[in-house]
Amino acid sequence: MRRIINCLIVIFIFVTSFFSSSISEAVEIDYIKKIKDRGSLIVGMPPFNNPPYYYKDSPPEIEDSKSMRGNDVELIRKFAKNLGVNVFFDQSSSSFNETVNRAGAGDFDIAIGKLSTNYSRMSNAHPHIYMNFRQSLLANRSFLSKFSKVPEQNLGSEILQSNIKVGFISNSSYETSAKELMPYAIKKGFSNWDECKEALINGTIDAIYRDATEIKKIVYQDPNLSIKFVPVLFDDVKDKISIYLSTEANTGLSDVLEYYLGEEEIKTDTQVLNEFSNYYKPILSKK
Repeated sequence: MRRIINCLIVIFIFVTSFFSSSISEAVEIDYIKKIKDRGSLIVGMPPFNNPPYYYKDSPPEIEDSKSMRGNDVELIRKFAKNLGVNVFFDQSSSSFNETVNRAGAGDFDIAIGKLSTNYSRMSNAHPHIYMNFRQSLLANRSFLSKFSKVPEQNLGSEILQSNIKVGFISNSSYETSAKELMPYAIKKGFSNWDECKEALINGTIDAIYRDATEIKKIVYQDPNLSIKFVPVLFDDVKDKISIYLSTEANTGLSDVLEYYLGEEEIKTDTQVLNEFSNYYKPILSKK
């Protein structure tokens, strides 16, 4: 009887070891294993320099992932370090929207770069929020003067329902948001943020539309602009900034990414303005 019991124990141990080995082997054949075998996390980023979030120290034509700097860059480098791999940054997309779409298509393991969250993007890729900013306008004071009799608590909603001429970056989340939040506005998309600012300054449009850090950065760096333009912050309209993954990548990385982001603080626009205050100082003109 004892010999039978001993045999059963041996068989049990063998079977348990066999299945444990099979499970371990199966766990290794997943998305994380693919990244580790490759030795690098492929990260899609928009084709811009946008300090303090992401920018290159080297000229744009030089493909050098080591020259990338900024909050988003260091956030994802730390994540890759936890996986035990390096990072390769891919900025070959033509726009913010294309960066998200390519992440959803599996061109990258992850897409990051101050990418806003909306329903349209969520139909293409899986978002993981890591920053939460207020949306904002930088508006011409002469346009705002028509709202002088509007109570302050109603000012934001009145502006959003007006026929304001508003500019934003084409193929960005703000183009989508403008269509939803400003139904009567005259909307104008520009290829980049500098073109938006130029159009505002020369009077082509009444306001430009983006998150609070980008709007405040303009008047912080050139205080003279506050004579003619004023920031309008929407406390109840948020810009949730996300990391995007394909369905395949999300299946393999979602838990570990959320665990990692759970250890990091979800930053607000106020925190970013304070933490990276050097980027928001006045720019001294060269004489």
